[in-house]
Amino acid sequence: MTDLAKKVILVVDDEPTVCKSIREALLREDYEVDTALGGEEALRLSANKKYDVFIVDLMMPGISGLDLLKMLKSECPSSRIIMITGYPTMKNTLRAMQTGAYDFLPKPFLPSTLRNLVAKALGGGDTGSTPAG
Repeated sequence: MTDLAKKVILVVDDEPTVCKSIREALLREDYEVDTALGGEEALRLSANKKYDVFIVDLMMPGISGLDLLKMLKSECPSSRIIMITGYPTMKNTLRAMQTGAYDFLPKPFLPSTLRNLVAKALGGGDTGSTPAG
């Protein structure tokens, strides 16, 4: 029955424009999308609502994306967590993946790439677009 329910996603980024653009890209796929402007807000929201996927910026003031990843993996073990960053290094990628991130997406990215990754995280596979499209 949960397959028929709308999938719920939380976007966590300290930049409001990033949250807004990701939210708009995912609303096209008929997901329910909430946004949080930092780790503290994300934890408050996730305490009251179950999210299927979290999209978390790695570099944020306060609770870092990596620390938030650790907390979310502990509190929401069945949720998938996709890390995003404007500072994609091999070290950051490895640390995020070793900590339990589902995947790692460097900024800037195309909306179609994000939608494909979210669909894959939700078990829907690839929607047919290429990463470049």
